[in-house]
Amino acid sequence: MLDSLSQTQVKRLTAVHGWSGVILGLLLYAVVITGTVVVFADEIETWSLGGTGEEHSLSGIPGVDAKVRDALFPMGKGYLKEVQIRPTIDGHLRVFPHVHAVNPKTGELGDLGRMMIIDRETGAYRLKEEGFSSDNPHWFEGSALSEFLVDVHVQLYMPRPWGLIVTGILGLLTMAAGVTGLLMHRHVIRDLFVAERPGARLVSSRDRHVLAASWSLPFTFLLGFTGSFLSFAISIGLPMMAMVAFGGDREKMIETLLAAPKQEDHRPVPSTDLNAVIADAAKRAGGPVNAMTVMNYGRADAVIQTSHDAQDGEMMPVNMVYDGASGAFMGEKPLIGKQASVGGTLVELVFPLHFGSFAGVLSKSVWVGLGGAMCFVILSGLRLWVKRRGEDALWRNFGVAVVTVGYGLPFAMVASAHAFFLARYAGDAAWWTGAGFLIGAALGILIGLALRESKRLGRTFCRLLAAGCLLLPVIRMATGGAAWIGSGGPATGAVIAIDMAFLLMGAGLWYATGRGNAQPADLRPEPAE
Repeated sequence: MLDSLSQTQVKRLTAVHGWSGVILGLLLYAVVITGTVVVFADEIETWSLGGTGEEHSLSGIPGVDAKVRDALFPMGKGYLKEVQIRPTIDGHLRVFPHVHAVNPKTGELGDLGRMMIIDRETGAYRLKEEGFSSDNPHWFEGSALSEFLVDVHVQLYMPRPWGLIVTGILGLLTMAAGVTGLLMHRHVIRDLFVAERPGARLVSSRDRHVLAASWSLPFTFLLGFTGSFLSFAISIGLPMMAMVAFGGDREKMIETLLAAPKQEDHRPVPSTDLNAVIADAAKRAGGPVNAMTVMNYGRADAVIQTSHDAQDGEMMPVNMVYDGASGAFMGEKPLIGKQASVGGTLVELVFPLHFGSFAGVLSKSVWVGLGGAMCFVILSGLRLWVKRRGEDALWRNFGVAVVTVGYGLPFAMVASAHAFFLARYAGDAAWWTGAGFLIGAALGILIGLALRESKRLGRTFCRLLAAGCLLLPVIRMATGGAAWIGSGGPATGAVIAIDMAFLLMGAGLWYATGRGNAQPADLRPEPAE
């Protein structure tokens, strides 16, 4: 493709491609490697929370309607504007009637209501508290580890909305790197099949960089586009829409985009049987009801929306809508808007395409492989840039920083997992997970400052990473997680698979370090190829 470009254009493309990677390359690497991990965020949640038991749904909880009626009967009408009903991780019933209100602590719109967790068998309250959901994270027993990793990926541990803006810019940078890389390749198709040189190896770092980059080019563009879309839509697009189209009324915008439509009618009418709705929705969707939302519970204009996972052969989850007073089926509802549209469908596709969740474990595994290739492309590209400027002390120091971040960030994530498990006996898991990450990152920086030589630094980090990966399954089981075999709740397949992945990674890193394969190449000047 370069044959049709002038020498000046080639130099400009090379400059854009190189400097775009150098300026924000390490941040881009942080986004990509954390994104590669959180592709399996749901599985990490199951793994980190103990890994026993079945997948719970409303379809498996007996007497949902009676439990919800008893919980909502003494409640004032204000909180009945929206009632969220879903199972907890351990299979009990969570009922959260609430309204949208501005939280005085944050100045942002939040959910204000009464959280009730009801025992699935006895109907007794296991928790009953009132307030803003954002002020009470203990209401939701999700994994602090998976939530932390998702937050690092989405916001780079920065406050809103700046983290989202930065990740959006990095998504655009990913697209720029993909486009300029494509234009720079003389023979894109040939580069997909870079042949081994004499000695049965790829002779240069550039060969390996080109091979990985060529195969991941379409993925690079897709990831950059969808990532930028999600980041800018949340941080800029939705606030602008609320201001321009809804006069700043964010609650009205949310209801218009997400709520099922029905003519307003304030007359009090008893709610339909929720058990019948759950049974009918599961039959129509071909899968259990994961969650249910009732708008205007106990009124003539009540609407019930059920949520289901995507079924076999489908990419998108399913939402069923019912009349809350009569129980009549009103149809399926798209994720955004009141009716299906091309624009709404494209928006719905962004999330599964970004996280690779459209075909279950198979597509997630492919996305992890391509994400790993992207991480290699970023780091190898940075090292190629440094090699050609290796006579300069500043660039040699930058090369040490590349190795430190390249190995240190995975080490910090492994450290956060260790801290999460150990925090089961120390109190606040959310606090200790973040603290473990920062401690691991600080230790990595100190090691980088102490060694300041790429080969020794890579070898040291590899050994630390290997030890951390090998110990994680042991720490998980020692702190109360399910064992692979034995009575009293054996581990699920997903938990065993993640344990095995850590053991294989740890063994592979240790073996590679022993053979010297994990040592970064010398950062000596190398002529452009």
